[in-house]
Amino acid sequence: MNSTNDDVFTSDPPVFLLKNLTVRALDPHEYERAGELLEDEHYLGDVPRGRRLLQAVEYKDQWVALLDWGSANWKLADREEWIGWTAQQRAQRLSLVVLNRRFLVLGRTRMPNLASKSLALATNALPEHWERAYGYKPLLAETFSDIEQYEGTCYKASNWIACSRTKGFKRHRGDYYREHRRPKKLWLKTLNRNTRRILTSMDLPPAYRKALNTDTPERDPPLKKPQLESLGEYLHKHLADPRHNRSTLRKIPSYTALRNLLMKIDPHKLGDCLNRWLQANLGTLPRALAVDGKWIRDRALSLCLSEHETGAPVAMGFAKEKTPTDKTRSDQDQSEKVQTKEDYKREGEHSVALRLYGTTELENATVTGDALNNNKPQAQAILEGGGDYFQLKDENRHAYQSALQKAEGTPLLPTPKNPTPPTGASTGAE
Repeated sequence: MNSTNDDVFTSDPPVFLLKNLTVRALDPHEYERAGELLEDEHYLGDVPRGRRLLQAVEYKDQWVALLDWGSANWKLADREEWIGWTAQQRAQRLSLVVLNRRFLVLGRTRMPNLASKSLALATNALPEHWERAYGYKPLLAETFSDIEQYEGTCYKASNWIACSRTKGFKRHRGDYYREHRRPKKLWLKTLNRNTRRILTSMDLPPAYRKALNTDTPERDPPLKKPQLESLGEYLHKHLADPRHNRSTLRKIPSYTALRNLLMKIDPHKLGDCLNRWLQANLGTLPRALAVDGKWIRDRALSLCLSEHETGAPVAMGFAKEKTPTDKTRSDQDQSEKVQTKEDYKREGEHSVALRLYGTTELENATVTGDALNNNKPQAQAILEGGGDYFQLKDENRHAYQSALQKAEGTPLLPTPKNPTPPTGASTGAE
C-alpha cells in the first residue's frame, strides 16, 4: 500500500513502533513529495539527478525515514584499497557500488535506535529494490558523514565499516575536483557475504555482468608516483628544455601548449633518454610485453614495447629518416627546396623493431604484436634477446598452421578439435 503525501508523523510516535517498521521502494510519482521533504528537512537538501532509488521506512503506512541512493563516487582511494581494486576494475565495476546520498529521519520521529533500525532495514532491502529498478543487485554501499556535525553512531550500530576521512574535495564537472575544506568520514557496507571476492574476481558471475562498463578506456597507471618523480628528474637532467623563460612557474598548460612543446623536442634524443631511464629501472617493470608503432602527427614514427596489463613502456624507438629520394638534383637545388614528408624514404616499423629488440633486455619476456610485427626475423630477434617465446597470431596463416601442427600431441600445448581458422581462410565445406 502506498502512503499519501501527508502520511508523515507530526507528533511523537509510539515507542513500540521499532518492532513494526517496514521498508519499500517509492514509486516514481512519490518522488516529488519525498524531494520536498528532503529539501525542507535535510541540511544538504535534495539531489534530484542521476541514477536514483528512493526508499521509505514506514510504520503502518506512515513515513518514518527516507533514504536516497545513487551512483557511487568515481574515485575513492581508501575504498579501492579496501576492496582490492585496480583502476581498470573500478572503472568497469563501479556500478556494483551504490551511494547513500541522503538519509533523513522525518519530522519529530526521533527516538533511541530509530535511525539505526531504519538504516538496517533499508540496507537489507536495497539489493532487491535496486535489482527491480536496474536489473542487477549491488554488492557494496557507501556513504559519508559530516565529522563536524555527526558521530555516525547509526552507521556503527548498523555494522557499517568506518574507512577513513576524505581530503576535503568534491567532484566538479567532468575531470576536475574543487576543494571544500570539510573532510568527511567514509563508511562502507557489504551487501553480500562475498562482496570483496566477487568484486575482485577474474570474471564476474552472470548475475552481476549487467552492471559492467566494458567500454571504459581507463587502465592502471603505467608508472607509480616514485617512478614518475624519478622520470621527471631524469628528463630534467638529461634532456634540454627548448622553451624560453622555463624558470617561470605556470599553471598546468593546455593541450596546445603540450603539443607545441613536443614539436620542439628532438624525438630521437627523447627516445634515447627514455630508453636509458627505462633500462635503469628495468627490475621494476613486468615482463609480458606488446610491440606497436604509432605516428606522432606526421613528424615521427615511434615504436614502443609496453607491458600488457598496464601499458607501462619498457623501451621505445623512432624511425630514422633516410636521404632524399631524388638523387639527380644538385646540392644547391636540394638546399633551396622545401622538404616534405614525401621527399624522404623513412625507415619502416619492421626495421625499428629489429633494432629495438637488439638493444633491449628481453630475458623471460613474452612479446606479442600485430600483423605488421608478426614475422620470422622479429621472432628470431626476440629469441636471441632472451625472450621465452613469441606469441603467434593468426594473421600469418602459414606460420600459424605450422605452429598448430607442431603442437599436436604436446600435452602442454593441446590442439583444439576445431581451431579458429586463420584470417582469410575458408570456413566452408570443400
